[in-house]
Amino acid sequence: MQSKSYTFIILLGVLLITACKKEYKTDNLAEYLAENSDLERDDLIACAAGTADGLDGTGSFPTSVFFYPVAGATDYRYFEAYNLADSLDFTKYTQKFMTDSPVFNGYLWKFNNTGFVNERMGVVTYKTAGKLHVCTPIRIKTNTKPTEINPDLLTITENGVNPEFEWEDGLINENVIYFQVISDLDGNLISGTYTYEKNFTFYDLSNVVLNIKDVDPAPSLLPNKTYRITMMAVSEDNWVNLLCEKEFSTAE
Repeated sequence: MQSKSYTFIILLGVLLITACKKEYKTDNLAEYLAENSDLERDDLIACAAGTADGLDGTGSFPTSVFFYPVAGATDYRYFEAYNLADSLDFTKYTQKFMTDSPVFNGYLWKFNNTGFVNERMGVVTYKTAGKLHVCTPIRIKTNTKPTEINPDLLTITENGVNPEFEWEDGLINENVIYFQVISDLDGNLISGTYTYEKNFTFYDLSNVVLNIKDVDPAPSLLPNKTYRITMMAVSEDNWVNLLCEKEFSTAE
């Protein structure tokens, strides 16, 4: 009877080891891409921002890695390389397991990155039906060029339901594109647009180069309400140099 028990335990151990091997997934980005080579490769919009105290002022997570999950996105992952020289060598990127959380009530998302020295390179991935989405590598500059938080650089001309926004570059003048989010005070995203110019009028798309909420009917603001604009000035390597946030009114 005892011999049968030992045999059962050994067989159970073999089954568990086999199961673990089948479920094993690599934490190397190059190998992860190879494992999913049957999926169509697609782009992903992502950037990062941070300061020593973090964007929330607590210092718990100095860097936030933001990304836009399209409808049906699952399996969010973040990979990091320690050396800038390895920015395009995906064999050098290792998956970093971090907490993630919704932004603008889930319309955007972010990884909460813990502290590190010098600079890093980061890549976000996720999956949709039949596709693996991979962002352009992000240069994480928390310690060398921390994000400037300066709402005074943003000017708002309140014009009823068509307010006008203008801003100036901050201390780090390396911006190639600007991201504007209009939200209500509950954090619900109303519009999300990118411009090359340092101005945006709601809801004039004449200078918009990318619209992450291209819906029909177009987004609109209600009269006599208070809203919020969040503007990020982003460098070519997807680092947020400047963050401005202000409330405005649509009262006539």
